[in-house]
Amino acid sequence: MVISPMKSQKSIFKLRLINTFIFILLLCIQYNGVFNIKIAQASPLLFLALLVALCMFCSELTAAVSGVILGIFVDTVTSTLPGFNAILLPLLGLAIALIVRYLFNNNIFSAIALCAVCSTLYYLLRWIFGFAFSSSLAENLTYLLQTALPSVLYTTIFIIPFYYLEKALYKKFYK
Repeated sequence: MVISPMKSQKSIFKLRLINTFIFILLLCIQYNGVFNIKIAQASPLLFLALLVALCMFCSELTAAVSGVILGIFVDTVTSTLPGFNAILLPLLGLAIALIVRYLFNNNIFSAIALCAVCSTLYYLLRWIFGFAFSSSLAENLTYLLQTALPSVLYTTIFIIPFYYLEKALYKKFYK
């Protein structure tokens, strides 16, 4: 069965619209103050876990563009260095899309590994640009061991439902 280009464009648009809605919903849940999903000082980056899952199924261009748009949205609602997410997230998205295309198989184990690496990189860069040079050694260690490391693990847990969600969406709209 051959899919017409118009139907293909409509399904791609629907898929991107659904993913945009999910990203906005996750940002609202995480940053509105009503829902508290923290455990102790660990707070998962839901948008990062979903970005990893999304980038495992899309093209490199879509991954980079999704990262830029998501990064701009995240920069508007967080107190990180301006432009930090708008620069880092498209690089992570592009790297994930390339790694899945050329190095890793697209499976749940790859998703968990990529999410753990991306979360670790995100928190390390956030620590370097936000805390490392303005805090004492004790405060730096406290941030790394009590906030960053548990948050990496907490974020990595969320890749599992997001991976299967994206897999189901891509099967529905591309096949």
